[in-house]
Amino acid sequence: MNENLPIIRIAFNIILIFQILSINLFTIMYKTIYGTFNGDSWEDFCQLCFKHKYESDGYQEMPAWQGDLGIEGFTRSGVVFQCYCPDMDYNPDKLYEVQRDKITADLGKLITYKSQLQGYFNGVKISKWIFVTPEYKKKDLVKHCQTKAEEYRQMKDDLLADDFDVLVHDIDFFIEQIPIVLESRKKKLDIDPAKSTSEDIADWKTKEISLVDTAVKKHEQRVPSTSQTFDNKVNKLTQNTVANFLNGDLMVRKWKESFQDQYEKFVKVISQFEKRVEDKCAVFSGDNNKLYDDIETELKNKLKETFSYLDDIMIDRLTDYVMSDWILRCPISFE
Repeated sequence: MNENLPIIRIAFNIILIFQILSINLFTIMYKTIYGTFNGDSWEDFCQLCFKHKYESDGYQEMPAWQGDLGIEGFTRSGVVFQCYCPDMDYNPDKLYEVQRDKITADLGKLITYKSQLQGYFNGVKISKWIFVTPEYKKKDLVKHCQTKAEEYRQMKDDLLADDFDVLVHDIDFFIEQIPIVLESRKKKLDIDPAKSTSEDIADWKTKEISLVDTAVKKHEQRVPSTSQTFDNKVNKLTQNTVANFLNGDLMVRKWKESFQDQYEKFVKVISQFEKRVEDKCAVFSGDNNKLYDDIETELKNKLKETFSYLDDIMIDRLTDYVMSDWILRCPISFE
């Protein structure tokens, strides 16, 4: 028997572990309410946004090939941009630290590569250096930017304008560009804000007893009365209805804040569709669950048709939200 076999197996396992870790490192994505990013995809996304947002200001991309000068691009009016995507979902303190250190390091490149940068700017002085990151969680980062801006203004460097400023922008600065960029990349929008907690749901049910009672009565008409777990099934359906409504409400509120025109279109579409639902329920006679499923399917198809740029998961969430709203109120009714 080969005496080295255990050692070979250990070595093989170590190599396998490193391979797995390597794969995981390269697939880490930072999650935002508009999608997930890594360093490369975030920079690609930002470049497309810059080109749309600052086209009239002569935006110029700066590829990092053959040397990174510390900026991703600049405008002819002296605004420069540097992108950064965290490699994981850090807690607020850690996120602040890595973003702070990145800002400090990249600002230093303005001085290190001053002569090369001046060759690109053609006499234009830098008035703003903007750090573009998916999100930041502590306002201390804004303070750090202002501290660094004052520090660099004191240098009186001929690359920088007298009113040189350092700013931090998150993904919401590109609200108007996001649908355009997603469409150009054949990607779809998915807004996924934080979910309601069990405490939120319980508190809402306490405050909206009449709506909860309405949902209970409707679900009682969906569950067979002969079911041995009738009460449990009704309670489960009611709990899901409330959760879908509250989670969907958070999502729709964010959609409204970010894409007002599309939200208003959503309201009009749902209002018109609701009238058809009321008519359908008024004349229906048959299995209540089939009626519910038919309405749900028709609604989902309508949302997909009208909002083709939305991700299927968001379409599902919107469908759950609207159906729960109709259960809590009166558009969906059962005989």
